[in-house]
Amino acid sequence: MSFTLLIKSLLRRKVITALLLVQLALTLALIANSAVLAWQARQLANQPTGLTLSNLLRVPIKPTLPELRSQPALGDLMERQLSAIRAVPGVVSASWMNQTPLLFGGMNGNIFVIDKQDTTNIGMVPYQLGSVSMRETLGLTLLQGRWLEETDVDTEVIVLSEQLSKQLFPDGEVLGQQTSAGRVIGVVSDVLTQRYADHQNYAIYLPWNMQSADYGYQLLVKIEPGQLDRVREQLPAVLKAVELEVDIGTLQSFAELHRTLFRSETGLAALLAVLSGLMLLVAMISAYSHALFHGVQQQKEIGIKRALGASRPRIMLEVLTESWLTTLTGAAAGVLLALLLQQQLSKVLSMPALPWYLLPLTVLLLLLCVSLATWYPARLATRVSPATATKTL
Repeated sequence: MSFTLLIKSLLRRKVITALLLVQLALTLALIANSAVLAWQARQLANQPTGLTLSNLLRVPIKPTLPELRSQPALGDLMERQLSAIRAVPGVVSASWMNQTPLLFGGMNGNIFVIDKQDTTNIGMVPYQLGSVSMRETLGLTLLQGRWLEETDVDTEVIVLSEQLSKQLFPDGEVLGQQTSAGRVIGVVSDVLTQRYADHQNYAIYLPWNMQSADYGYQLLVKIEPGQLDRVREQLPAVLKAVELEVDIGTLQSFAELHRTLFRSETGLAALLAVLSGLMLLVAMISAYSHALFHGVQQQKEIGIKRALGASRPRIMLEVLTESWLTTLTGAAAGVLLALLLQQQLSKVLSMPALPWYLLPLTVLLLLLCVSLATWYPARLATRVSPATATKTL
């Protein structure tokens, strides 16, 4: 078998061959990058959040009357709403907060250790303000010190998440330390607060009397296992019975918020996976058509080879070898294209580098699929009769 003759044969069909090479290169690049994005989306979605996603419910509230948006009417409204929610069968705990974990936005600011601003300043940390019951509602575990109490409301004491405390105080001496946000009285377990903060597990917890609610507030409800749907159906009527002059937003479980949080990565991975599948299918069809058309054109040549003693397995091997040569050439270009595509995607997404083993595996997948597509045309080529092929000579 002469590779020189194979290359010459391909060059005689340079336009068709070039199109097939481009198609193979694009297919490999898409498959490799979609695999990385799918893996990343799965890793992000399966990472621990520190929250019982299926048992937590978010209820956005906005008073419609101006007098209900400021103290003391606002505080009274919140207490009446929370009391009514806690009385609903299946509710374990309820609290109000200025912002919801897993969602971007709300009150974020910097924090630093007093007299050490230059070395300890952290630029963007969520300030989780709310009633003292938010620890029970979110399921936070107390790791050091104590939790917030009613007497701490509007005082300069704070509780830090574990990850934030380690960043600010790597020596472990946390309790009693003075920060720009207040004096530290406790440390609690991490939850996924905001993905786009300086760290997704950073959080500062403060007890607070909300002075105004022009943008509304959040009611968080912890529910017994298996009771979320039933409680969700009852809450709008319960809240309206407390006060009609409020807008109640869409009630969402934390599981729904979690899916939304990684929707861009999941959606892009799914889109690229579909495109990769379609490109692979088209590449197989093209390889099949290319081999079939070439086999028809070369019937006379194949018949002569058969007349001169070439066996059917040898003829099939020649057809498959030409297909493999084309695939490997296209795959070589595809490897470079895959790396280039990854660099461009990483500029707009938090995307890891392609693993070293992924590209060889993708090349093998491409070879396997093209071989399957080429097998039938190669088999047809072996059926060319020497007598039929040579009688016109």
